[in-house]
Amino acid sequence: MFKTTPRSLAWKLCALILLCLLGSVLCGRLRHPWTYNDDYNGAFWSQAARNFHRAGYFSTAGVPAPLYFGAPPIPADYLYVHHPTLLPAMALLDYRLLGGTEAAARAMPIFFSLLAAGLLWLLVARWHGLREGAFALAFFIAAPMELHYGQMVNFEAPELFFLLAALGCFHLWRLRHSVRWAAGFLIFCGLAMATDWQGYLLVILLAAQLLMKGPGRNVRMAAGLLLLALASGLAFLFQIHLSMPGAWKQLFQAFLERTSRQNDSGGAFTLGEWFSTEFTDLTTLYHPIAWLLAIGGAALALASRKHLSPREAAPLHIAVILFIIDAFYICALRNQSYIHDFASFYFLAPISIFAAYLVERLIVKMDPRWHGFPTAVCGVLAAALIVSGIKKLNNIDTQFCILDDDDSEPAGLMPDTGHMIERSFPPDTVVICNFDQYYSPLPFYAQRVMVNNIRDYEDWKAAVQDALPQKSGGMIWTGDPEAAALLSHLAPADMRPVKIDGIDFVLWRPDKL
Repeated sequence: MFKTTPRSLAWKLCALILLCLLGSVLCGRLRHPWTYNDDYNGAFWSQAARNFHRAGYFSTAGVPAPLYFGAPPIPADYLYVHHPTLLPAMALLDYRLLGGTEAAARAMPIFFSLLAAGLLWLLVARWHGLREGAFALAFFIAAPMELHYGQMVNFEAPELFFLLAALGCFHLWRLRHSVRWAAGFLIFCGLAMATDWQGYLLVILLAAQLLMKGPGRNVRMAAGLLLLALASGLAFLFQIHLSMPGAWKQLFQAFLERTSRQNDSGGAFTLGEWFSTEFTDLTTLYHPIAWLLAIGGAALALASRKHLSPREAAPLHIAVILFIIDAFYICALRNQSYIHDFASFYFLAPISIFAAYLVERLIVKMDPRWHGFPTAVCGVLAAALIVSGIKKLNNIDTQFCILDDDDSEPAGLMPDTGHMIERSFPPDTVVICNFDQYYSPLPFYAQRVMVNNIRDYEDWKAAVQDALPQKSGGMIWTGDPEAAALLSHLAPADMRPVKIDGIDFVLWRPDKL
């Protein structure tokens, strides 16, 4: 596919080194428990896989239950019907192949992140040359968005790979008129739609483009895409309805919530606050220099679009499509993008492609006069951005505190507290606690149904009443300002003091649970 010359081997080696660097950074947290703020998703989907494993995949028609910690069978009220269900199915496969550890769960997104990075390099290098491919890969790796969220157990990493693979097959089909690439295109579109909603946006955009191209195979492919999307959507609706009769209403309510201006505290954010949040996210998780290069590359591509061959236009078309998909996603689902800074994850590919496009054109224009100096300067710039992105990880990774927002909380407190709860209470116990106001992954480690942040005795009694007919137990952090008043109402015979990582708690076990 590529000519073998000393220079081409050098650029291939450069790409391999960059992929190894990305792998080493992403694997840096492989063995770390779910104690960072953004690890909530990891515990969420790991619990879904665990419930599939315990109850059986088909017991809920393949619909996950990420927040259920009781014994099977799984009640329909705990099913999560807001997304397509390929991700939890892959999480189950990962669980059964590698076990239920945090490291095993992170292996899946890391695998897809490396696939997406390698595929991005391949697509750009194939049509624009090895040097530009290496720069595109460097900009991809330099983004804190990839370095941080590339290992997050969520939809983003596999979905980006499926989108890139579908678009790559799309262009190979158009260039070669091959049934093989047409089949690959449809398969990856199906996988993207089965993973997350961006797959449907991709199909709609490409079907509209094909219909505008005229009759013949374009119209046939557009019709096939739309039929595939219809079949995928109906299959998902049937699946969630089979698992829960009121699933469609829940799905519609989730859509209304995600398109609203409601923040995670239940209040409303203004349009100005939304713009400010998005600007902060986009300039924190992507380097401003990369943005400037990408904007320049997009402008240059637009100006020269009439002179590009179909092969040269292919990577740029991929960048435009992915940019439109993510821009629409961020603007349409305002609640989603306001709360989750990783909503702009799919900008990774457009920024990398357009930035590399500009850099390559500058090198081509200046290299004959400066004899390799522009290439060296751009290489140093890319390396500096990568170093900057890695350094930013220390500020992005923040601990998920279960007691308060004090960063001095022991790093292992959450899993250690969860394991203490698991050892101290029978599986059918509802455990009430006076901490964890932000609903951390603590229940994942406790493997118990938990009622969090109950600090007043009257609320405590109500929580006990609501738990019936199940028995209740409790874990009370004595350092809370209201803990003394709460403890004064509980029978001393039912309480046992414990110390976890140097912090004092009280186990409340009425009737000697």
